[in-house]
Amino acid sequence: MNQRVEEYPVGTIFDEKEITAIKQVLESGETLTRGPEVELFEKEFASYCNAKHAISTSSCGGALNIASKVLNLKKNDEVICQANVFWVTIVNLLERNVTIKCADIEKNTLNIDPNKIEPLITDKTKAIYVLHHGGNPVNLDPIREIAESNNLAIVEDAAHAVGAEYKGNKIGHKSDIACFSFSSLKNMSTLGEGGMFVTNDEDFAEKAWGLRTNYPYGNRQKRHATNIGSYHKPKSPAFMHAGDAWDYEWLRVDEIGSTYRMSSAQAAVGRVQLKKLDKHNNIRKGIADTFNKTISEIDEFSMLNVLPKCKHAWHLFTFFLKDNMNLNRDYIIKRLDTDYNIHSPIRFWPIHLGGIMRMNGHDIGECPACEDVWFNQQLSLPISPQMKDWEIQRINTSLKEIIKLSKPKLIN
Repeated sequence: MNQRVEEYPVGTIFDEKEITAIKQVLESGETLTRGPEVELFEKEFASYCNAKHAISTSSCGGALNIASKVLNLKKNDEVICQANVFWVTIVNLLERNVTIKCADIEKNTLNIDPNKIEPLITDKTKAIYVLHHGGNPVNLDPIREIAESNNLAIVEDAAHAVGAEYKGNKIGHKSDIACFSFSSLKNMSTLGEGGMFVTNDEDFAEKAWGLRTNYPYGNRQKRHATNIGSYHKPKSPAFMHAGDAWDYEWLRVDEIGSTYRMSSAQAAVGRVQLKKLDKHNNIRKGIADTFNKTISEIDEFSMLNVLPKCKHAWHLFTFFLKDNMNLNRDYIIKRLDTDYNIHSPIRFWPIHLGGIMRMNGHDIGECPACEDVWFNQQLSLPISPQMKDWEIQRINTSLKEIIKLSKPKLIN
């Protein structure tokens, strides 16, 4: 059988520049967790997004966890969440016993439908969670209007969307909170794991800086005494820093952080990867253009819709089987796999149908557009800047052949 076409285990391209960056960190004698590369990466990433603040994290999941802490979400608070987000988007909400209300999607963009948000808002709603699905920018302007009029924060799961643009601006520009991923499969990677918490809110930024390094936030006041009972504050610098023991009295603790830091070596690699990002995304776009050309020539298929003045990051390539085509979506996936040795992963499962969500009262029919497109229409193809010409050619040829061979059979 022909060599298999599937996702590459790494979604970017590394070369000697990353190796040199790691070597320089190891030879520098600087700390490996809070070295200068971390701050430089954060400044460069914020500049790339044209955002005020970027706080590096150990993962996108860590950034999302920080987001829920920054918003101080509590039991019985409500958030509105796009129905086809990834599990990691909501796991911290479930952990905090936040009530999740799932908003349906637009079938042709796979992003949240702004028209489905307002009916879900109550006086308990605190935030709207969206996912730029596959790197396709969400229609943010109407959602921002809804959020502003209801005093809600918007949390953007931008795990797929590094380098994507909404109306000419990078995702992260004007964001309340945008959480990026640099894990192994993403368009840029910081050695397999890593993330970034991006915000334009000064208060969110200040809290996130502390939370990613175990600090608490809440209500505290400055101490003026230099003793605690009969114990006096040591004057020698040889004593390990005692945190806030001598300097503050706490009146209320709202949140306590954890260790969500990015290492210096990861940040050094991130700086190199950021410089390559636009080039790699352009390679992805070129591949997507060839796929879309083929799809446009096949009556049974339709392309994903990208909004005007927006730029897709093409982390994932998705397209659709049209309704009433006498074809079965799963049949196409099977033929791609068995006849052409092409892996076609389908993302993401409707989140409201997950086991824990169903335990919490969610059920089928809650988000019909999301359910229909996922179970009947959504198709996906491997995409990577590492792809070879023969892989791209086989994919394009196979799509045409599958439809041609299937038409006389009217497969159901």
